[in-house]
Parts: sequence; C-alpha cells; structure tokens
Amino acid sequence: MKYFAIIAVLAGGWTANDLDFSFLTARTGPEVYESFCQNCHGENGRGASRETNLYADRRRLRTADSELITSILDGKGEMPGYSNILTYEEAQNVLNYIREDLKRR
Repeated sequence: MKYFAIIAVLAGGWTANDLDFSFLTARTGPEVYESFCQNCHGENGRGASRETNLYADRRRLRTADSELITSILDGKGEMPGYSNILTYEEAQNVLNYIREDLKRR
C-alpha cells in the first residue's frame, strides 16, 4: 500500500493536498474532557464525590502542570492513566480547559 501511494504521487495521480492528515491534530480540551473525563468528573467538573470534584480542594489545580499532566497520563489513585490514548499536548489542552473554562460553568 505504501508503494502504491508513492507510485500514485510520482505518476501524478495524487498530490500532498489530496491526502487528509487531520487525524494527526491534537484534540481540544473540551473534546478530551467530554470523551475521557466527564463520566467521572461530571459536566461541570464537580463530580459526585469529593474525590471526583476537581474543585473541592483549591490547591489541587494550583499544582505544577507537569505533576497534573503526569496524573492525567499515568493515573492517580482510582483514576486510570491515559498515556496510551492521549498525547502530552492533549493532556495539556484538557488541563488548560479545566483550569480556565470548565470552572466557569
């Protein structure tokens, strides 16, 4: 298949503009949150219990980005890790969303 694509490009059948690489772009914070976080943390991040409420402890979201991103990717306590699903950039996107946009809901 790879060789077919190369031959097609060389033969003038396709150009780089014909190929769709949109699947390589990082998902936005809201997309990641709705897909992976909302079931436990709720629509507004307040969850059903203190453990799942992202805003119950004010210090929690003031923690360094690197530590929170590690928690998102590797998991912490009952929360599973998402390193096999999310990129670092997507983890950063969802963290920014939780800190800046979600808390206003």
